[in-house]
Amino acid sequence: MSNGADIILIYPKTGMDFGSTVAPPHSLLTIATPLNKEGYKIRIIDQRVDRNWISHLKDALKTKPVCVGVSSMTGTQLHFAIESAKVVRSCTNGKIPIVWGGPHPSILPEQTLKSEYADIVCIGESDITFSELVKVIAARRPLSTIKGIAFKDGSQIVKTPPAPLIDIEDLLPLRWELVDVENYVHPDMYLKKSPRTLDIGQTSRGCPFNCGFCCSASLRMRKWRAMSAKRSLEMIIEAVKRFKLNGIWIRDDEFYIDRERANKICEGIIRENLNINWYTSGTRVDVFNRASDEQTALLKKSGAYVLKFGAESGSDRVLKLMNKDIIVEDTIKANLKAKRHGIIPAFALMVGFPTETFEEMNKTIDLAFRLKKDNPSALFETMAIYTALPGTPMYDLALQNGLRPPERLEGWIDWNFDEYDLIGKRIPWFNYKDRNKVGNICYMSILGNAIPNAIDSIDNVFIRYLLKILYAPISYYYRLRLKRKNYTFTADLAIIRYLRNKIFYRSYMILK
Repeated sequence: MSNGADIILIYPKTGMDFGSTVAPPHSLLTIATPLNKEGYKIRIIDQRVDRNWISHLKDALKTKPVCVGVSSMTGTQLHFAIESAKVVRSCTNGKIPIVWGGPHPSILPEQTLKSEYADIVCIGESDITFSELVKVIAARRPLSTIKGIAFKDGSQIVKTPPAPLIDIEDLLPLRWELVDVENYVHPDMYLKKSPRTLDIGQTSRGCPFNCGFCCSASLRMRKWRAMSAKRSLEMIIEAVKRFKLNGIWIRDDEFYIDRERANKICEGIIRENLNINWYTSGTRVDVFNRASDEQTALLKKSGAYVLKFGAESGSDRVLKLMNKDIIVEDTIKANLKAKRHGIIPAFALMVGFPTETFEEMNKTIDLAFRLKKDNPSALFETMAIYTALPGTPMYDLALQNGLRPPERLEGWIDWNFDEYDLIGKRIPWFNYKDRNKVGNICYMSILGNAIPNAIDSIDNVFIRYLLKILYAPISYYYRLRLKRKNYTFTADLAIIRYLRNKIFYRSYMILK
């Protein structure tokens, strides 16, 4: 692809970007595909895999594209998004509009537009909105004719009526040729026996539930929409055969809500002899528990190697507080059921909620070790720190307990779910000492569980096995500290935090 482009799309670094944590920039591929089909020349710049992204961006800008799109979540990715927008501004003197999209600007469009580095925001799903916007900008027609955007009009910020949710059955097949797919094919931290694993995207979108910490409800209005089983299977087959995959990640928020659809997809994978392992992002423990043994056996037979569950807490009170609509016993049952069927469960857990006590956090830690004892194959991700986001159901509770959200776009760059809150910005309902304890729980889970999992996804076989051997005693040490509830802040954690921030959160280092 030449350096010029009609449209430039930027996917910023997210922080811990290496191995299987680097998935294709699906948010950009989905908006680029229809425009590319119509003849627009698209340049996708992914900071996570492009060491020379600044020079590539500057070269692409020389042809004066219609606009530059930037995608961003809240937190570290926002820092790198702002940095990329600064490059665009400096090279174009503000003559090329910068269009922001993604969860953060969708939730806070007006605040985003107060930044000098944003001109237009696409709110929510932009698969159709962005295509319409590009044509309007190119034709110099009024932006107010486009639904689902906010934009600057002189000193005013204009927000248009919301765009309807799309029918994802109508989405075009991704134009994978817009990226170098090999940058995103890895041995996966979950599918350890599948060295060619790829995140193929979503076969469904949204979630009908209303968990208090999750922004999905506000962004997608609690609407679950799915491709047909036939279309989903076509998507899977095309990716597996085209890229010679032996593992896939299906990025659905809730893959298993419609079990009949899921069963048809599984039957198709078996019928087509794809011989893959696969996993999916979202599975509720209660939904999994309601599946029959025959349905669960079908999952396993089709290659379902890992299912990721949102267990969240070991306290029934906290689960009720977050409106999770499950109890702890549901998680215990799902773990045992997965064990019976030879499926590995990967559990997500959280701590640090408003009104949560350390006794309740200890229950969450105890649950993690109980699940591991019941099922030695069970996996755990980071014990995330609750991070209040505007538009989520629990946000008002956070405000009532002292949260003072940032007033500027730049204020959200360290709003991370896996980082200490040293000055009381994100979890002010705890004092300084207790905030450190919460941070220690999170970091010990990263060092004891998340990093060993991530090491398994490093491409270089020699480096992968060397790090596994060297890191094993470190992992054991922090798991032991976590199990014993030893939350004392020590120098090692301070050093690790400093290095982690310098290496991953504020540098452009690329690890493979």
